[in-house]
Amino acid sequence: MFNLFQSKPKCPNCNQVLESKPTRKQNCPHCGRPIVVRGGESVTEDEADIQDWLLRLEWFEITRTDFDNHRNQLSKKFGKQASVQDTIWLMLNQLVLKYGRNLNMLERVYQEMASLLSNEGKDPTKYLIEAEKIRKSRWPDEKREGQVFLGHDELAYIRGLRKDGKLEQAEELLYKADPTPAVLDELRKIASEKAKIAKRSEDWESVVKYLEAYNDYAAKWQGYLNQVSPSHTISDNKLLQEAKKKLATK
Repeated sequence: MFNLFQSKPKCPNCNQVLESKPTRKQNCPHCGRPIVVRGGESVTEDEADIQDWLLRLEWFEITRTDFDNHRNQLSKKFGKQASVQDTIWLMLNQLVLKYGRNLNMLERVYQEMASLLSNEGKDPTKYLIEAEKIRKSRWPDEKREGQVFLGHDELAYIRGLRKDGKLEQAEELLYKADPTPAVLDELRKIASEKAKIAKRSEDWESVVKYLEAYNDYAAKWQGYLNQVSPSHTISDNKLLQEAKKKLATK
């Protein structure tokens, strides 16, 4: 039966009444701030971040009370409310000390530290290397080639670098990584970007250099862990052939 006294949905930020209950992320029509949906409920972006991190860190038995206590501690130190990220970073650093000899848990802590930095657009390499060192000490017979393993968050960070034109920085981290198809595909896209830039200045030698360098690297890891290396696009293969013809007629 329809409840005449059912409360109307409100913005979790400004508490103003909404026309309908949000079913996905949207901006409040009154205050303009984001409304995020978690567990069917409308929450602030800050609250959504907290819930997401607590879900990620439940392996370490971290509770909401733990988070709130640490946030209050940091807020008193800063003289203002500490961010979710600063609070989680404090907790992760404490977990490093807690699990110093538990390599399985310590590896997970370093992975989460790398993810947090990646999400903030900061270089996660240091913590990825620490995680990989532990992995290799635990599984010395595992077939892994790279210095680091790049997960979803780290690959998103690298895509951000590529889109910002920081190709060398992105490439440097990718060459340290286990050569998975996702890593190779990012290297392919970077080679494509560098080749297109070189084409604009009619630097045909560099066009060939960048595109062929990727081909060589992809061929080296073809079949690694039974994978197929991503190939250049049709347009990039055409550009490679064009560059070779230009050089041949010089």
